[in-house]
This record gives sequence, structure tokens and C-alpha cells, in this order.
Amino acid sequence: MVFLDVLVNYGCRRWLHKEDYSFDEDGDKTRSSSKPSQYPLLGFKDRHLEDDYLEHLVVASRARIILAYVTAILLYASGPFATVWMLFDVYVWVQGHYNTLSDDEEKQEQFRTNVGAGYWTYYFPNSVALFYFLYCIVLVMFVFGLVAVMCMYQMKRFEKYRTWILYITPAIYLLYMVQAGFMFTFSNQVAVYGDLSWIFVLIYQVASPLASLFFITLPPLVMLELTTVFVLVFLVIVPLCNPAGNLWNLIDEATDALLQQTDKMSVCVLVVCLVVVSVIVDISNRQSFINKKIIEALTKQREETLLQQKEDHENLIHSIFPPVVAKDLIRKQSGQDLTVSKSGRDFGLSHMNLGSLVAQMHHEVTILFTDIVGFTSMSQTVAPQQVMEFLHDLFVRFDDLVDMDPSLWKVETIGDAFMIAIGLEGVRTKSLQSAISDPSRIGSSLSSAGSAILFGKSALAAARTLTMPNSMQCQIRAGVHTGDVCSGVVGSRMPRYCLFGDTVNTASRMESSGVPGRMQISEATHALVCGDDSDFCWDERGYVEVKGKGKLKTYLLRESERGDD
Repeated sequence: MVFLDVLVNYGCRRWLHKEDYSFDEDGDKTRSSSKPSQYPLLGFKDRHLEDDYLEHLVVASRARIILAYVTAILLYASGPFATVWMLFDVYVWVQGHYNTLSDDEEKQEQFRTNVGAGYWTYYFPNSVALFYFLYCIVLVMFVFGLVAVMCMYQMKRFEKYRTWILYITPAIYLLYMVQAGFMFTFSNQVAVYGDLSWIFVLIYQVASPLASLFFITLPPLVMLELTTVFVLVFLVIVPLCNPAGNLWNLIDEATDALLQQTDKMSVCVLVVCLVVVSVIVDISNRQSFINKKIIEALTKQREETLLQQKEDHENLIHSIFPPVVAKDLIRKQSGQDLTVSKSGRDFGLSHMNLGSLVAQMHHEVTILFTDIVGFTSMSQTVAPQQVMEFLHDLFVRFDDLVDMDPSLWKVETIGDAFMIAIGLEGVRTKSLQSAISDPSRIGSSLSSAGSAILFGKSALAAARTLTMPNSMQCQIRAGVHTGDVCSGVVGSRMPRYCLFGDTVNTASRMESSGVPGRMQISEATHALVCGDDSDFCWDERGYVEVKGKGKLKTYLLRESERGDD
């Protein structure tokens, strides 16, 4: 860009920055009809957004800018540059002839008079080299601009400097106008066209390379500045202050008033059209830029939504299944689309054979069941909402206890029953690492059975702190058994991670045949937690009739142990 635009974008940037517009702020502006505010000819009031627009403009106008350079080079090379080189021998002969008259000033003056005003050799008869140098430097300047622009577009290292193209390009046109204005001042006549020859020189030689401005994409402020410089230099300053006299008077003498006014109006209309076209193109480009930013914001929001859905989906799987199972399911799904049904019951797992995928045998797993004493009778006397609120309060406390030990896994809740498992492979990793770092704790509280007992003690104590909706103190029974189980995922709609085997049934019977407010464990579990160094004390209950199992020897956590918490 040229002087005004440099002043606007750098010198006045702080004062012009009036807003910080966001296309995705709360998602509102992307859906509304509001648009970023703009100054007339100066761009957006959000100058950061204006910088983004200029970068967009440079990239979007790549073909136009390169085409403008190529056109300007061709018009200049085939127009004024070719013309002066066709007359090279003439200029050399004139300079040589003038030099032969160096001893006679009167003849030199006569020679210049014969040449006539408005020709280069009239003012600088000994400067033919300078004359051709000025023409060559312009061609080199246009070629350099084209090469620089191509490098900025092609080379990665110049990618962040691409907006400089909007500074370099108009600067080259401005330098061309300065050179052309200087040459036009001292070389504006062609003998063939007589007094009107300066008009033809201006149109066909001076202004011909500027025709590329009609299809180049530059900001309207820049275009206004270039056209203003063109009008001031070639239609005001040079014609009025020309050494050969007022060039407009030559038109007055050679044409009638109507033709003179027509010529002036034609030039003015051409200049105005160039500015108007630039403004219209800029409006269209800015609208395209705004649409592009809106689409990018919507796309970003959609991507963020999909990522959030994916994260929620994975978190949901992790909350339903143990870590190893969840990771395996997510890995199996990684190459497939994320699908979550509107009902929320299908998590994209219906296409998998889940049972065979994650079915696994586990050895020495401890299962614990809890059940609320008097829950059925209480449910018949209070509102269902109160029952739900009570269960939620109780089970949240149990969930907090589960979170305190990474070896625990909450299997499910069925009505008022709460089921956990300890010792499942893929769940107890952290506990195993802790036990390995402290071997003395293996077989005590961090063992599978020990962790279950600790949870049961804490659950019994937590339940006693609550009051049921019927104003009775909450009491639970707890039952524990240790043995082998098989885990697997059942179903595709609302899939469940379930445990199967006689161990589960026995643990459930330990709870149902237990004593209110006490924890009952099987003989198999007792064998794991009854050593001399055990932290627990037990009361042998003897043989208890267990439905479907006959008589089983069971143990109750000692009453004194309940009071420890």
C-alpha cells in the first residue's frame, strides 16, 4: 500500500481500533445478521479483523495480482519501451550532431530551436543515456515486482510477509507514475499529431501500463490514492507547469470547446469508474471474507461439538466399564463413526459382538452386596420421589467410598441393592502397584478381600448417618464372598458390564441371610482376612441355611469393629 494506507494501518491503528469482533462468541454472531463495523474506505473497525482480511485478500487475489504484473510488463515493453528503442539510432545521431556544434553556441541554440519544445533532446541533448536508463529501470522495476510477488506466494519462509504484496505493488505503480511524469514533462510531443500529440502520448504510452489497474484487486483507499496521483501529475501539474507552456491551451487552439470538454470529461469519467469499480470489488471481497469467517466459525463449533461428544462418549464408556474393557471398546470403535441414539440407550455398540469381545475369567474376586433393611415396607408408605432422593443420597456416599480405592469397581445397583467387585483384572492396577511398592500390605487392607471389608465397614457407618423418609434410621446388610467369576458385556442397547458365576450368587446369599447392621462373609473370604496380622475381628456365626446352597459356615464382623468408624 502507499502512504495513506501505511499511515492508516500503522500510524493511526490504535485510534482506529474501536471493537473486538468475534464470529463465534457464544455462537450468537454467527447466527445473527450483525456484521463487523466498517469505516468508509478504511476497512473494519476491528483492526485485527482488518489484518485477517488483508491476508485473505492477498491469497484470494493471487491470480489477479500476477496477471496485473504480466499485463503491465507486456504493455510497457510493447508500448513506450519498444517505441524509444526503435528510435535509438535517431537519438544517438541527434546527440552526435549536437556534440559537433559544441564550439558554436549560436548553432547549438539554433539546433534546439529546430528540434522544438516538448522533445527530450530539446532540454537534454547530451543525455540520451539517461533517457534510456530511465526507461530500462521501469521495466526492471516491474519485473522485480513480479519476481518478488511470485517468491512470496511460492516460498514458505515468506508466508507471514504476504501482506507486503499490498505495499510493494502500489508502490511500484507509484514509482512508475513518478518516472512517467518526469519523462512526460520533457517528452510529450510527436510531430505526426501536432498540437494534440501530448494527449496521444499520455494515453498510448504513459497510461497504457496503468490499464492493468482495472482488474487488479487493491483496497479502494490505495486505488483512490493512485488515481489521485495520476490526475494531479498528468492532468494538472505537468500540463499546467510544463516548460513548453500550458498544454491545455494547445487543445483549446486545436479543438472547439465541445471537444475540449468531452476530452476532459472522458478522462475524469475513466478515473471515477476505476475508483467505483475498486469500491464495488472491495465490498464483494469483504462480504466473501465475512462469509468465509462465519463458515470457519460454524465448522470450528461443529468440530468442537463432535470432539466434546466423542469425549463424553468415551467418559460414558469408562463410567460403565472397567478401564481395560473401556479402552478395548474405544479401540475397536476408533475406526468407526461415533453414533449415539436420540434415546441415549445405544452408544454405537450395536454392531459389535460385545460378549465375545470382552468376556474374561477372573480368579479370586471378592464380591460385596449391600441391601437396605426395611426398604420394601418403607417404599409402600412414602412418595416414590422421596424414595429416589434417599437412594440417590445413599448411593452417592457409596460412590465416594468406591472412588477412594481404585481397586473397587461398582458393578451395578438393583433397587436398593449395591454391588461392588474387587480384584477384577484391569481395575486393580493402581492397587497392585501400591502393594508391590509396600509388600508388607499385601494380604491386608489392599488385598481384594481386605478392600471389600474396608468398604463394607465404611458403607455400614455411612448408612447409619442417614434417616429414611419414614423417619427410621437407615440400616443395611452387607454380604461378601470370594471366588472365580466371568465378566462380560451384555446387550447393545444400554449395555451392561456383568459378572457371572456361583461366586456372585453366594455373595448375594451372604447379604440376604445376614444380620441387619452387620457384615456377613463366607468361609472362603474369612480365610483371606483372618490371619494373625489381620486388621479385622470376627464372630463365628456357625452354619447358616443358605437358599440353593444348603448350610454354609459364615462369619460376622465383630460389633466392636463397627464402632471404630
